[in-house]
Amino acid sequence: MSRLLRRGFIACAILLFAVASWAITVEVVGSGPTKQAAINNALRAAIEQALGTFVQSNTRVNMGRLDYDRIITASAGYINNYTVVAEGRDPIENVYKVKLRVSVNDYKLKEDFFEQFKRDPRRQKAFVKGRLDSKRVVVLYAKRTHNSLPYETMPVKEVIDRIEDKLAGYGFRVFLPEQLARIKTRATELAIDEETAIQIARQEDGDVVVLVDVQAGKRPTPDGFYIIYATVSLKAFDVTTGELFANVVRRGKTIARGGSYGLEEGAARAVEKVAPKAVDNLVKKIVSRLSTSHEKFVVFIFRDVPQDVQLQLQELFANQLGWDFRIARQYGSYMEVEVFSENDPTSANLAFWRAIRKAGIPLTQVELKGSRIVYSGE
Repeated sequence: MSRLLRRGFIACAILLFAVASWAITVEVVGSGPTKQAAINNALRAAIEQALGTFVQSNTRVNMGRLDYDRIITASAGYINNYTVVAEGRDPIENVYKVKLRVSVNDYKLKEDFFEQFKRDPRRQKAFVKGRLDSKRVVVLYAKRTHNSLPYETMPVKEVIDRIEDKLAGYGFRVFLPEQLARIKTRATELAIDEETAIQIARQEDGDVVVLVDVQAGKRPTPDGFYIIYATVSLKAFDVTTGELFANVVRRGKTIARGGSYGLEEGAARAVEKVAPKAVDNLVKKIVSRLSTSHEKFVVFIFRDVPQDVQLQLQELFANQLGWDFRIARQYGSYMEVEVFSENDPTSANLAFWRAIRKAGIPLTQVELKGSRIVYSGE
């Protein structure tokens, strides 16, 4: 075989390998009045799934048609091949349904899509929102002093409603005390410390927990009026790490004739003046936090692990894995380790699992939620 021919075979092999590495395989279901219509809809679903929330959050009606149909319907250029896994007519819905296994040219698809994205600032803004639509924010009321108003009062509702509306506008999934039925009493009627709030949010698979406190009071003036004041305090914690990354405090006041305003009504007026800026400031910090990559922050949690094994794990992090880390919390058989790694949580977990397997350390993975990875020694 000539040298030129061998080089040609090698080049083809490299090209085939590269194309294969750019492809992703997805399983999708489509339905329609005919088999071909069902297949077309399934291929569209495959394209949407490959682009994920980007397409879903950016799709909008423009001049009577979907703005991104050009990319989605031009599926022939992005789909390598597909296989019909199952098909048949649904007797209840009276439509034809197919299940396809589709190989999508992920590289070409996203390259074309992001070329449009880079040229359009509106899509860039929508992309930030799209990245947040699966993020969960738990909002809890936490009384801090004897001046803190009850949860059901107007000023508190004013602040929490504003937070919910603002977060929902960015596409966040917001969970309020009323929605967290099993913790309602603890969340709305008792003073919650920060650690308890973070634990509650972790139970709800939250990404951020917001603690709200509204304090109010009044004092008389020499000329027979009352000065009524209110303080709005908003704190936001990263549920994965427990880090406080937003602490917003705003104070407002109003004046009223003696006896013409109760404390709640006056505080509501004072809160109305300061709540918009306070909530805007808080939400901007949350958006910035969750739309910026923090993947280097991975938290390993070890439960029921003897202290001698904990020492082994610290040595493993430092030497075998070579990661920068710090012990965030450690007591008895419990240890939390914050790892600073450029790896995403899944890759970091795989590297860790290989390391403990090689070292013969008997641990069982319990869960992986976001950047939190939990192992048990039992």
